[in-house]
Amino acid sequence: MLSPELALYDLDTRHWKNWWHLLTPPGVLTPRRWALAILDGGTLHQLIISGEGARPLAPLPGLTSKALAAYARTLDVAALIVIERRLIAEVAAEFEAALRIDQDFVAQGLVILRALKKHAGHGVWSEPPLLELLPAPSEAALQRTFDLLVPDRSALVAYVVEDDRSRVHASIIAVKADGDVTRVVTHRAIADLVPEVAFARDWDKGYRRVLEAVEERFAKPSIALFVERATLMRIVTGPSDQLARELNAKRVVIDPAPAWLLGLLGGAAVAAMAGRAATALAGMLPQATRDRASALASRARDAFKDSGAHPFALLGFDPIELWSRLKHHYRP
Repeated sequence: MLSPELALYDLDTRHWKNWWHLLTPPGVLTPRRWALAILDGGTLHQLIISGEGARPLAPLPGLTSKALAAYARTLDVAALIVIERRLIAEVAAEFEAALRIDQDFVAQGLVILRALKKHAGHGVWSEPPLLELLPAPSEAALQRTFDLLVPDRSALVAYVVEDDRSRVHASIIAVKADGDVTRVVTHRAIADLVPEVAFARDWDKGYRRVLEAVEERFAKPSIALFVERATLMRIVTGPSDQLARELNAKRVVIDPAPAWLLGLLGGAAVAAMAGRAATALAGMLPQATRDRASALASRARDAFKDSGAHPFALLGFDPIELWSRLKHHYRP
C-alpha cells in the first residue's frame, strides 16, 4: 500500500498536526497517564506508570474487563496493559520471525497486531479492550481491497475547513500508482493555483478548483471529501446515520465518489430519511412481525456480504460496523 519510495513533500505542519488531533481519540491527546502491569505466573510482579516509573504493587482484582476498568480507575490512568512476563520474549520472537525489511509500515503494523491478538485474553489484556475489538486482516486482503476500491493513477483528496471559513484546517492529497501510495502532499502543493484563504471562503462552491489543480499537477481524483471541522466531529461522534443527514443537508461534499461509495452512501441516505418513519411504523406492528422483519433484514445483509458484492468483502470485516463499536472513544 505504501511505496518504498514514498515521496512526502509540501507538507503543511499545521495541517499535519490538525490531522493528528482529528484522528486521535481525545483521551489519548489529553495528558493522562497509562499503566503497564507485568505478571509472573498470574501474580503481579511489577507495576509501571507512564511519567512516574515503578510504583508499589497495588492488588490486581482480576483480569475481566470490569476488573481491569476498576483497576485503571484506582491507578488514575487512561489505559492499562497487563502482560505475562514470559510472553514478552515469545511475542518479540514472533515479531522477528514475521517482519521483513521490504514490508511497509502498514504491513509491519498488521504483523505486530496479529501477534498480540493471538494472546489477547491469554497472556495479554488491555483496558480499553482494543486488542479484542481491532481486526487484523492479512496484508494481501488489505492490498486487494485497496486495489478494488481505489483505481491506479488516481488521487485521494480530503479537506477539512475551519468553521468560520477563514482557512483550511487540514488537507491531504495522496497519489496511487502501481498499487501503492507513491506521493503525499498537503494543500501547499497547489496553493499557487488555488489560494487557501480564497478557497476556504466558498469551499462548497469552489471545491472543483481544487480537483482541477490536483489533476493538473498530480492525477485525476477518484475520491474527494470536503467538510467543515464541526460537521466532521458531528459525524465522528454522532449516531450511525449522521453522515447521511449531513449529506442531505449539503454540509458534506464527496465528489468524485466511486460507484461502491455511492452504494454505501445511498443506503445510508435512505436509512436517514426513513429512520423516524420506520421507527414509528414498527411501533404499530406486533412484536412477532417486527422480529421476522429484523431476521429477514439480517439475512439479506449477510447474503450481500457473502456474495462478494460488498466493497469490504475481501477484508473479512466491515469498517463501518467496526467504527460504530469504536467511536465512543472519540467523544470528549
